Amino acid sequence: MKRVLAATFVGLLISSFAFAQKSDEEMILARAQDFADAWNKHDPTALAYFWSADGDLINPMGRRASGLTEIQRLFASEQSTAMKNTTYTIKGMKIRFLNPQMAVVDQDAEVSGITNPDGTTMTMTPHITSVMTKSGGQWWLTTVRAYTYVPPPPAPPAK
Repeated sequence: MKRVLAATFVGLLISSFAFAQKSDEEMILARAQDFADAWNKHDPTALAYFWSADGDLINPMGRRASGLTEIQRLFASEQSTAMKNTTYTIKGMKIRFLNPQMAVVDQDAEVSGITNPDGTTMTMTPHITSVMTKSGGQWWLTTVRAYTYVPPPPAPPAK
């Protein structure tokens, strides 16, 4: 009887531990929200440290950065100028796992409060495609491409 109780207790302990751990999808969703929070604090160093050491980034304006130092410099430049008063909001996300250590993440975001050269502000709605890799129990951005779509041309005039 003691063995049955002990086995039951161990089984409950293991299953409760498994439920307490976050799934990979939950971890990626949390990382995305942590990134948005770091953006909204305008912390370029924190923003850069979401990337793997050899990661790269192309932002919606076509600026490129490779490696943590360049990525941090890109964010420092942006967050001290046009993006310094912005708010980053995640509007939607889809995660596709390529294998247990690699995922492609498609995200729609809104960046509001961007300061134009004339002092007016605007809102941008980029689409971000990221490749994330899992290392050391954490998900890291490896490759990030952020796009803003241009509106389609007007329809031709009716004849």
